[in-house]
Amino acid sequence: MKTDVTALVLGLVGLLVAGLGLWDAFGTVHWPWVWVGAPVALVIFGLLGLFASRTPP
Repeated sequence: MKTDVTALVLGLVGLLVAGLGLWDAFGTVHWPWVWVGAPVALVIFGLLGLFASRTPP
């Protein structure tokens, strides 16, 4: 069974946005954390997508 990499990465980005929305709704968002954490999370999601899309030799 082949992994749907696009759905995986978009789902993770959606979870990131939803988590930020919940954080904003129920507390105070510390924007310096978001400015650092969001790009780091996107890089991790991108690397996960690259590794998941590799075909075995």
